[in-house]
Amino acid sequence: MRLKLEQGINNCQVIDDTYDNDLTGLEATLEFMAQQRWALKKTVILADLLQHGLDPKNLYCQVAQLLQDRGINRIIGIGKELADHAAIFQPLNAHFYSDVDALLNSKLLHSFKEELVLVKGARDFGLARIANQLQQKVHSTVLEVDLDAISHNLSFFQSKLNKETQMMVMVKALAYGSSSFEIAYLLQNHRVDYLAVTCADEGVALREKGITLPIMVMNPTPASFPRLLGYRLEPALYSLKLLRALTDFLASQDRRISIHLKLETGMHRLGLEGTDIKELVLLLRTAPAIQVKSIYSHLAAAGAQQHDAYTHAQVESFKQLAHHLEQSLGMQLTKHILSTTGILRFPEYQLDMVRLGIGLYGVGVDEETQRHLVVASTLKTVISQIKQIPQGATIGYERKGLAQRPMKVATLAIGYADGFSRALGNGQGKVWINGQLAPVVGHVCMDITMVDVTDIDTEEGDEVIIFGRKRPIAEVAVAAGTISYEVLTNVSERVKRVYYTS
Repeated sequence: MRLKLEQGINNCQVIDDTYDNDLTGLEATLEFMAQQRWALKKTVILADLLQHGLDPKNLYCQVAQLLQDRGINRIIGIGKELADHAAIFQPLNAHFYSDVDALLNSKLLHSFKEELVLVKGARDFGLARIANQLQQKVHSTVLEVDLDAISHNLSFFQSKLNKETQMMVMVKALAYGSSSFEIAYLLQNHRVDYLAVTCADEGVALREKGITLPIMVMNPTPASFPRLLGYRLEPALYSLKLLRALTDFLASQDRRISIHLKLETGMHRLGLEGTDIKELVLLLRTAPAIQVKSIYSHLAAAGAQQHDAYTHAQVESFKQLAHHLEQSLGMQLTKHILSTTGILRFPEYQLDMVRLGIGLYGVGVDEETQRHLVVASTLKTVISQIKQIPQGATIGYERKGLAQRPMKVATLAIGYADGFSRALGNGQGKVWINGQLAPVVGHVCMDITMVDVTDIDTEEGDEVIIFGRKRPIAEVAVAAGTISYEVLTNVSERVKRVYYTS
């Protein structure tokens, strides 16, 4: 079975592993817990280990040692065996209860705050009730993220790289809607070389959660310079004006900062022009507190075969600008220009580093690559109510939904405030319910959506898949007239994120 990591009450995170319990499984789960280095306080709520075939004293001595080795601060034991061996756990802050009801009645759970809590035990103990009590109370719409799928997809893209090629992974925009720090922890454990975020605040949040990897900030501002310096974040500078502002700021600081330089090669967004190189070099030569870590650019149409000539021209322009800059500065710099699609289509341009983005989540790639990836994110909700609608009646705002026949309409606990676009209204969008697609009826509302389930065997409370492995996000994007990136990143922060791993 899988364990899951969920948002909890009072800024806690809850690891729910309430399926089974043995020494090997406990050890694996504690290893996962140890990887969450942001947590200053760690609590384990543990039920008796059943059917272990070991001498109980020896078994619980091993358990106590495991907990101490993994830096657990507190254990809450559920069951007679743990209580009988309470003395073994004295080095820890230990509490013991006869059953789940005794713990719930004690009100101890209400004191949990800003800690990582593991709830571990076999189904027979009913520890799921404890996990439910600790979970943050949010509505029924959930974004599930499969961490094993993330790991699989990362390995796939790493397999495409030359041995010496580094990898930077984008965790901007809440890691494409998945929530940055859980994904960042996973990437840190897999030892990627760099992370990238959009703004300083995203980088600060990762540092405060214990992320130590180098972090490039793609859109810094002068107002963010103190935080960049204080949190060891590396700004990507895209203009001489921004570089001058940074040198002026550093004049009053006795600190060094690492930067990245973004060069304009044909995307025509942000980037230093070729005509800026001469002044750029002069500024850098007179700024000893600035260390250039990399130079990079971005391809405008790496996924469009009809624009391949333009892509090759962009790369050639980048190489020339990079060579000029390196010659002028008298140093070799890390160079990168490929993102997800470029990694797949232009392996000859890997240079020193590549930037992996949406491909990490198993979407946004071509059909052939899709067969090698695992979709990591599933957005799901539930049916709140089912109504029988007579022929000729209307449904929803502006009476946009019209019953052309007697209908059965399900109201879902999701709306455009959750990220389910209004563009999916009036039959444009479909959701997956019990093996069938149900079209949207009428307008998508802020918090709810109605779908036609006339021909689907379903009932209130049933699960509904908005996108995931059974309902490809690419199909949702086409229906909404947009791209997978927007669908994924539009999932609201009010939607609870749940992380799974085997």
